[in-house]
Amino acid sequence: MSRLLPALLLWLPVVFGLAAPPARADTLTEIRARGELIAGVKADYEPFGYRGPTGDIIGFDADVAADLAAVIGVPVRLVAVTSANRLQKLAAGEVDVVVATLGDTIDRRRLVRMIEPGYYGGGASVLLPGDSPIRDWASLRGVPLCAVQGALWNRLAAARLLADIRAFGNPRDAELALRDRACAGWLYDEAALQHRLASGDWPGYRLLPADFVAPWAIAVAGEGPLARLFDETVAGWLRDGHLLALETKWRLPPSAYLRDAGRLWSAKDKDGQWRCRREGEAPWPAECRDLNLIEAQDLRGIGAAILSLRDDLGIDLTPFYDPYSRDLFLGALATTALLALLVVAGSLIAGICGAAALRLPLIGPVFGGLLTVLRMTPPLLQLYLVFFGLGGLLAAQGFSLGALTAAVIVLSLYAGAANAVALGEAAASIAPGGDRRRRIAALAYPAVMGSCINIVKATAMASAIAVPELVHASTAIITDYGNGGVMMNILLGCYVVLVLVVVQGFNLFERKVLRR
Repeated sequence: MSRLLPALLLWLPVVFGLAAPPARADTLTEIRARGELIAGVKADYEPFGYRGPTGDIIGFDADVAADLAAVIGVPVRLVAVTSANRLQKLAAGEVDVVVATLGDTIDRRRLVRMIEPGYYGGGASVLLPGDSPIRDWASLRGVPLCAVQGALWNRLAAARLLADIRAFGNPRDAELALRDRACAGWLYDEAALQHRLASGDWPGYRLLPADFVAPWAIAVAGEGPLARLFDETVAGWLRDGHLLALETKWRLPPSAYLRDAGRLWSAKDKDGQWRCRREGEAPWPAECRDLNLIEAQDLRGIGAAILSLRDDLGIDLTPFYDPYSRDLFLGALATTALLALLVVAGSLIAGICGAAALRLPLIGPVFGGLLTVLRMTPPLLQLYLVFFGLGGLLAAQGFSLGALTAAVIVLSLYAGAANAVALGEAAASIAPGGDRRRRIAALAYPAVMGSCINIVKATAMASAIAVPELVHASTAIITDYGNGGVMMNILLGCYVVLVLVVVQGFNLFERKVLRR
């Protein structure tokens, strides 16, 4: 333990270093001087942003980003972003602008400068098997839904409909989970789901009518000439039909938002002037803005005090003032603690059984080979093979393999293989007689403890298959609030505590059992 704390403390400067953003070109002059506009666009969301036959990013959003660059007079460089990292990349200065199906919300406006008006609009839908009993949104209460981390709809569906959201890192994994019946439906953007249905790859599936309809906004880091230029540019596109032409080009269904927004921004007053126009640097007229997207949070007491830390010092302790984030994080902490407990216990049981099997005359070599495979195969790959591979086979037989169950099995066997080898080698070096079992345990103790500590830290991998543990919850909070540095340090603190609990448990076992 005395060696563990210094090693853990060495990571603190690294984490804080990651929280410090690099210098950012956030003015129009600097972008022109650089000679290119760096735009964050999705690469996994057809037809808005995806890889074409040559590997380049193409789509509706890619065209919008290129047209924004043309307005500035520079070429565009597209950078692939995801729902989970797009605002972080913007805040870190890795991109100048985000054009990535970003829903406009009050919370997100606290993080970045949303361009007004929105360049597109859409809502959420749920992709369901044709035989699903779910017929409306009200039926989603308590129902497990696949989703993609960072999507606006996840929070709304969980808070308003009490749906059980199981968010994956990308659309591909969400699709696989739905096909394997790991969830009842896939909650995602309506336009993307309509496109998938039209492709013919989902025969027998259907969609719920769209809900949570909201504008999509282009985002820049902050106020300034760049933001005002993009405001005027998008307003002009709504007036001249440019965005409608892009919609037709990419074979999107007619957007009610583009129709209504085009009518609003094309309206003129009796003097022949645009009704939606600016006077100098003033904002757009109130009647042309749609700020009532979601209700602002009602903060009282300690929540308001903690919020002042964010506003005054930039320390955004979201789980301490936002009820939804607090429930999400506390639930994730409980899940991680349970996962750690089950994995440590499972790895010890698997290690003991494996070590005993190694000594059997006929099947010992077979077990030795199996243990080698388990030890040498990366645990993340094992998670995917078990959850999507074995899970798909079970789904075909009418059974469902839960993500938590898959994680416990894989991580227990992975660490259990190392424990089995350690115990087997200890047993081979201990002569018969006396309290042999205790002596074997004492000899293998350092290796087994190290294996169990490592597997507790490796429980973070379970987020890849949507187990709602600490990394999964922290990613969701960072996506909404952009407080990556703060949440990573909170996450680090939680894992330090978990590891110390495991260490203390092993130390207690050593004192009470091995040193008798």
